Amino acid sequence: MSSDKKLLWVISYHHACNDGTLMALIAQMPILVKVMNLSYSEVGLLGFGLVITVVVQLMVGRMADKMFSKYMLEIGAALMGASFFMILFVSDFAGLFVAVIAARIGASFYHPVGISWITREYSGSYLDTALGIQSGIGNLGVIIALGSSGFLGEAFGWRMPCVLWAGMNLLAVALGLAITRGFEVSAPRRTAKAVRSFRSTMLKMGILVGPIATGGAMYQVTSYYGPLNLTAMHGWTAGNADLMFALWIGIGTVTSYYFGALSAKFGKMTILKVGYLVSFGAMLGLFFTSSWILVAGILFVFGALLFLTYPALFAMITAATDEDERGTAFGILFGFQLGGGAIVVYICGVIADIVGSPAYSFIVASILSLISLFALLQWERGRGVSAAG
Repeated sequence: MSSDKKLLWVISYHHACNDGTLMALIAQMPILVKVMNLSYSEVGLLGFGLVITVVVQLMVGRMADKMFSKYMLEIGAALMGASFFMILFVSDFAGLFVAVIAARIGASFYHPVGISWITREYSGSYLDTALGIQSGIGNLGVIIALGSSGFLGEAFGWRMPCVLWAGMNLLAVALGLAITRGFEVSAPRRTAKAVRSFRSTMLKMGILVGPIATGGAMYQVTSYYGPLNLTAMHGWTAGNADLMFALWIGIGTVTSYYFGALSAKFGKMTILKVGYLVSFGAMLGLFFTSSWILVAGILFVFGALLFLTYPALFAMITAATDEDERGTAFGILFGFQLGGGAIVVYICGVIADIVGSPAYSFIVASILSLISLFALLQWERGRGVSAAG
């Protein structure tokens, strides 16, 4: 186990840059639609670029298992920084699409590399705390991007947030190179079968891939359709709706920092089961109400529990797999999380067009939450997992 916490913080800063940069682009989209005269189908195609991340990070995860390097995170951050500088010089959809694909490729590095690295260096009693810290810092990056990019774009022009986040990614590269200078990467303990197949790793993850995909879907559905439902169907202003959901991410960020302590007290499986049960109720609640008091209360509890399920799942996957397949495991994990979210968001969009309301996306998410809860119960029963598991 590493005693140097500086490594954890620099990896976590990479997480903030990774997730914050992608959110900054989404937050800028209303401005870019006007500036570059984008159609909604072109905006949808930009969002579909998430599939690039799903595919590439599976490849990166396999690469990390075979020849892990401390420079892999810096490659991803450098690509994201370069892609955002590229956006400064584009003026139409074609150029923006190329830049977004480059950013998605860069974003493919953090999750399979950064999280698997943390599970190697901070194994043992500190692992849950380390996973909670990196999750919380990543959420903080999203909050900063969501809360500032639109304002900066309106006040100083749409290029300003691009310059800011490009610079933050290049700073991540500099910090990473400085902190890890002379740092010896812990070699994974090889088991009898040094090179694992996707199938063997998937079998170890088992039915957990369902809750993993649902976790990503709930985040994407809430982010996309939560504010839209309140503004389009209930007369909220965009500013008030965005602020409400920024607070949702904010409370999730705070609770993520306490995952280690909560896991030790209640157990990871208990956190997961309660998290998906609360998510089921929260999705139904958001479908039925638009009162700001009720929405605020629902999002407070929902955010506090949903964002705890992510490090809990990371820890469960860590326990279920061997060190020499962690890159593959986390590549699969985030492939299902991102891919599941992208698919469900698209399906919810089709349903919203058919019924004339985005609120029905919450019904879809609530059903998935309930299915995932039963999947967790099956996992627990099949493996004899205790509450602490």
